[in-house]
Amino acid sequence: MFPITIMSQKNAIKMHNTLPEMNRIQQKMTEARQMGDNFEAARAGQELMLHMKKNDVNPIKNILVPIMQAPVFISFFMGLRGMANVPVESMKTQGLWWFTDLTLPDQFYLLPLLTSATLFVTLEIGAEGAPMAGNSAKYAKYLLRAIPIVIFPFSLNFPGAILLYWTTSNFMSLIQVSILKVPAVRNYFKIPLRNALPAPVEKKSSKGFVGDIKECK
Repeated sequence: MFPITIMSQKNAIKMHNTLPEMNRIQQKMTEARQMGDNFEAARAGQELMLHMKKNDVNPIKNILVPIMQAPVFISFFMGLRGMANVPVESMKTQGLWWFTDLTLPDQFYLLPLLTSATLFVTLEIGAEGAPMAGNSAKYAKYLLRAIPIVIFPFSLNFPGAILLYWTTSNFMSLIQVSILKVPAVRNYFKIPLRNALPAPVEKKSSKGFVGDIKECK
């Protein structure tokens, strides 16, 4: 997955650096649609496509990592759950420290806590590279922060084997993200620098949460 992660990071930073121009074109497209000018909207859409091609960016590349990781994670999850349910005899004694029996849930709830905590940190660090601004970024961060909290109560009854795999995977992701923050490593993989963009002007909205969500679409 590492080459895909690098490609995704490059694409995310390029999108971030070209975000002001993309927002300008998208705003022009929105205004044209609101005025019923389909020709101008189509021309703005074409301009946006040319802009992305010129800067070698593609929004789909940003979601390649979760798309590729999902079948791997699901396969391990289903496999380990099946082995714990049988159960595979060796899994009853091959755990560590307080969770020696990998076929049973963690009675101290430490593995579920570790899983949720490491997932939270991984998502929090990963969100830094997301090419979003304004309300979109704000609500996306809220959503990402809620995922570990929602997952925690469900993970309480997972066998220790699943949580051990999940926690280990999260730690590996954290190590990978940390390594990719080292300037020498970024230079080696030719990951571009992330430009500092001017902070967006926050508009006080009277539409409320639901209205803001509709506006972000």
